[in-house]
Amino acid sequence: MKTNKKTILIILFISIIIISAKYDDWKTSLFKYTKTHLLLKKIHYKDKIDDEKLSFAAIRGMLKTLDPHSYLLDPDSFQTMKEDQTGKFYGIGIQILKIEDRLTVITPLEGTPAYRLGIQAGDVIVEVEGKITKNLSQNEAVRLLRGPKGTFVNIKVKREGYKKLLPFRIKRAEIPLYSIPYHFTDPYVIDGKIGVIVIRSFTGTTVDEFNKAMEKLIKEGIKGLILDLRFNGGGDLKAALGISDEFLKEGKIIVSTKGRIKKMNRVFKAKQNGQYENIPLVILVNRGSASASEIVSGAIQDNKRGLIVGTRTWGKGLVQTLLYLRDNVAIALTTARYYTPSGKMIQRDYTHLEDYLLFYNDKGSYERNTGGIVPDVVVEGGKLTIFTANLRSKGLFFSYANHLVKKETKIKNIFSYNKSKMTYSLKGKVYHIFKDDIPVNIVNDFYSFIKDKKIKFSKTDFDKSMKSIKLELKREISSRIWGIQEGFISILKYDPQFKRAEDLLTGKPSNKDN
Repeated sequence: MKTNKKTILIILFISIIIISAKYDDWKTSLFKYTKTHLLLKKIHYKDKIDDEKLSFAAIRGMLKTLDPHSYLLDPDSFQTMKEDQTGKFYGIGIQILKIEDRLTVITPLEGTPAYRLGIQAGDVIVEVEGKITKNLSQNEAVRLLRGPKGTFVNIKVKREGYKKLLPFRIKRAEIPLYSIPYHFTDPYVIDGKIGVIVIRSFTGTTVDEFNKAMEKLIKEGIKGLILDLRFNGGGDLKAALGISDEFLKEGKIIVSTKGRIKKMNRVFKAKQNGQYENIPLVILVNRGSASASEIVSGAIQDNKRGLIVGTRTWGKGLVQTLLYLRDNVAIALTTARYYTPSGKMIQRDYTHLEDYLLFYNDKGSYERNTGGIVPDVVVEGGKLTIFTANLRSKGLFFSYANHLVKKETKIKNIFSYNKSKMTYSLKGKVYHIFKDDIPVNIVNDFYSFIKDKKIKFSKTDFDKSMKSIKLELKREISSRIWGIQEGFISILKYDPQFKRAEDLLTGKPSNKDN
């Protein structure tokens, strides 16, 4: 049988198509996943492999390659969301985010166990109950951190400036979900009343809480407002828009979004007048201020409605859209970026993840680095010494305050307090929690207390940290006797960022203004 040249060419052509098809198959993402999945099922040593876990892991892997803030909501994550909405859960009180393999603390929640022990924004939780968080999903880590009320969880934290991991043993408690934990008239300002509102997260109740707080403060005759957004990790966009609208005139731009597809390009504006457009305003921010808090700060700054005081904010300006895969599974996919009214991009560079997590790249010029909201007046916050931070991480200030109030320390016979007058006494001498510093008797008593606890330290270390030790004692004792808000207020006069905000609102000059 003869084979002509035409037949040979056809055969060769078909062969090339088959070879090309085999080659192109690997270029197809679905083929890669399917083949790998089949191989795992066929030859892995485990008899049973959970198909859903494999699929979820694959989705998480895909999202990790995109940006630090796209993530999967699996059925467990949805359950966590429900718990957050009802507020009926127990944990340690932190907002966390799994960025690649690092479980990062975005902010500790005011008054919670984690806050009391000194967990800080930017801390990376390396271990939870001996399990390395690098190998855990964010939801798995959340489940380990939560548990029955009164039980303990052990974690280890990596913190910038510390060579060794910091160990924490934290008692779980019910976590308050109030958006605004504190609002009060500043007791340290004599010439003109200043209101203070602290927003720790943006939720569906934030605007209502804010209006109730403002109604109370206006009745008290405030002439200016300090809005404290420090350690505010963000939250609901609608709440951020609502709070911004409280201060801006109708039609003013609050924030815009820009994405790859047209429908993600939006401009959000203030919708109403007649609220608090004329009250003098200063907003406090720091590196724990992120997302929604940056939207508010950027809107106020660019519209020249108030002054921003503190340090550069986190720089989280990516928009997540919830895309449902089924009823209880979705992906929060980054679909756009946030821009301030003047067009500045809020998102900080995350090319080098270590810089993004620990702010190493923010040690140079504010002008040279991009992202976040740069304050109008840059003021560094007060910092604990390493020695004081270690004492706080062990819960020693909190523990001492409890023992002092229960009259279980060495000065029990000379210490008393008057709850209604907000004073305490030592040997008959009266101290006011807002006006007076912590006396030497209490400092010495605390020294003896930690010595009795077999804490190893030198007198030199203790003396060098005297200032921050006194602040921690003042805050914890005031909180224990008069409440968390009073504890918060008691140390504000030592807070450089807060003091600068007061000066700006009362017209006091300063050579620190930028």
